[in-house]
Order: sequence, then structure tokens, then C-alpha cells
Amino acid sequence: MTNNLKYGPYSPSRLDVAACPYSFYRQYVDPDRPPRPPENLPQARGGAMHEVFEKMTELFKQKIYAIPKNKINDWVVAAVKAHPAAYQEIRLINEMADKYLLNPPKVLTEDADVELRMAVKLTPEGIVKCSYEDPQAFARGRADIMMISDDTTEAFVYDHKTQPNIEDADTFQLGFYAWVISKEFPFLDRIKTVLHFSRYGYYSEPYVWTKEDLLEVEREIFTKIGFIESYEGPISNWPATSNKHCQYCPFIKECPNFVDLFEFNEAGNLSTKRYLSLHEGGTAQAVKFAGYINTLDELLKSLKDDLKEFVGLYGAVAIPGKVYEYRSSEGVNWDAVNKKLKNKAYEVFEKYGIDPKMFMGFSTTFSNGVWILENKALLEDLSKLFPRKVSVEFRGKKT
Repeated sequence: MTNNLKYGPYSPSRLDVAACPYSFYRQYVDPDRPPRPPENLPQARGGAMHEVFEKMTELFKQKIYAIPKNKINDWVVAAVKAHPAAYQEIRLINEMADKYLLNPPKVLTEDADVELRMAVKLTPEGIVKCSYEDPQAFARGRADIMMISDDTTEAFVYDHKTQPNIEDADTFQLGFYAWVISKEFPFLDRIKTVLHFSRYGYYSEPYVWTKEDLLEVEREIFTKIGFIESYEGPISNWPATSNKHCQYCPFIKECPNFVDLFEFNEAGNLSTKRYLSLHEGGTAQAVKFAGYINTLDELLKSLKDDLKEFVGLYGAVAIPGKVYEYRSSEGVNWDAVNKKLKNKAYEVFEKYGIDPKMFMGFSTTFSNGVWILENKALLEDLSKLFPRKVSVEFRGKKT
């Protein structure tokens, strides 16, 4: 691959957008593309949090941990002013700052780089470090916190996250950053990455990127860049492709996968258009319908995750005819359990040489107490029969 990129420089977020060529065209290629759209809530929340954490980390580097709350509040105000969409989650941002204050990074040196901007470019001699603003930059990234060991064999990287889900630190984004770091500092033998989940004050286990790992990452990066660089021409050549980022796409209202099904009124409310019969369009229409369903599945999952997160933080959300809330599942009907499962459970006890007469009836007390039996195989068989404990579930209930 040459350095004559049509649509670079590339970052993990730009390659995420590339999963949908249509969205990529509208954001980075279209000569008539609109100004950069305003931040959505997750982007603004992350931006504000990073600005606050940057100031706190600079003090942590100096072993200053007694930071007055009013100073942190001032930083939050300034950060939210720079990212206005985060206003509705000021409480969460304050909570994340408090957790960071109580649980700063365990590994943090005085010379650690904070919000380090990195970039590389392709040259006849290979991939080399360049300025972040270099017009020939091939790939760019930012490290929230980065340190290099005294013996210069290892780099240690922290990445702050505001997302509700917890994952391991072997993500494509961190692999991308580790690869850029390895090109900027080719003397490194390995790079360790840690995800900091700021909602919970929790740090993942370090993931070690070896040189062999980074060769695979490089291959993935080049393949993804090659994929999107292969597109050219008018927007009709750039297909809309469903993926998990659909809900955050600034062009969702005009997406070809939605425009035939939905429309938005002047108030921004969504409504459905006339249902087009498959018989009117045959196979071609069926293929379009399959695309609609795939896109809607991805969108619905993302919307549900966000709504669950909001309800968990702020309580039930009601709309005409329905309320979304966390509710306890129905209690166990032990009479029904005894009637249905008694003989099967007795068979399990007899299988392991235990007199079933010891257990004449099953109840909550029994289901909680039976697990003290020191027979792993028995317990595994019983667990397949007994109903689960009462749980709390997110659901939409008709009103």
C-alpha cells in the first residue's frame, strides 16, 4: 500500500465508520458534506470525561491526590461547556471523577505522557513517526496515558472508557494504538494496555501485545484501509451496510436502508411508510427487506442497551401505553415444581447413591441449601432441573 491515501489519515474511529461505506462517504468523501455534526451524548460524555481526567492525572503524576471537590467541579463545568450534549449526564461525570480520585492508576510515573497524540506515515524506508498534523500521516491515535519502562523494553498504556459494558483490553482500538506506538518506538519488545472503566472505577487486567501480535494487527489495519480505499465515484457506489454503529450515525434519517420504511416529521418524530409487498418487487425487494431487518436488529439492540442504561441510572421511562423499567421476575411456584420435577430429581439423587427420602419436597429453603452437598456432578445435574432464583429484568410493560 502506498502513502497516497484518498481518505486518510486513519484512526480506529474512522475505520469503525468504514464498516458502512455510505456513512463513510457522507462523513469524509462527499464534496457537499455538511459541517461536522454536533456530538451525540456518548461522544460528548467521553470528551468531557477525558478533559477532566487529563487535569486530574497531571496532579496524580506529582503524587497530589487531595484534590478539592470544588476544583473538580470547575473542571467538570468547563468540560461540559466544551461538550454541551454531556449536560444531561453531569451527575454521571461527577461520579466518574469521584471514583477516579479514589482509585487512580496503580502504575503512574512522573514522566508519563497524558493525552499523547501519535501518528505514522509510509516512506520508502518503511513506516516512521511523523507529526500528528502531517498531511502525509497514514494512521493516527491518542493514548490517554502512556509510559515507557526505564529499560525501554516495555510501554504501558491506559485507556479511559465511559461505556457500561466491561471487556478485555485486547480490542481493535487498543491494538491499533499499540501498533502506532510500536512504530513510533521500534525498540519496544512489548506493549501492555489496560482499560479503565470509569463508571465503576475498575481497571482491566493488562493485555500484552507482542511483536507477533502486532504483525496481525498491522495486517488487519492494512486490510481495512485497503477495503475502504477501494471505493470511489458517486454515492451510489457506496453501499449502506448495517452494523452496530447505526444508532450513532448522523445520517440515519437519510440512510437508504431506512428511507423506504421510515420518515421523520418536522418535530423529528419517526413514523412508518406504507408497507411494500414482497410480491411487488420479487427477489430484489426481498434482498432489500433482508437488509432492513439486519439494520433494524442492530439498531434495536443498541437502543435497548442505551435505554436499559438510562433506566438503571434514573428510573422508569413511560410513553403512551407502555412503561420501561426493571421488574422482578415472578416468584417460583414450588407446588408446580414438585409436581413436574420431583421424580426426575429423585432419579438424580439415586444416581449418586443418595436416599431421595431425605428430600421429600422442594422449596426455596431446599434450593438454597442443597448446594452444600459436596458432589459437583450431582449439583450440575440438579441445576439443570431447578428453576432459577428470582431475578430482576428490564422489560417494557403495557399500561
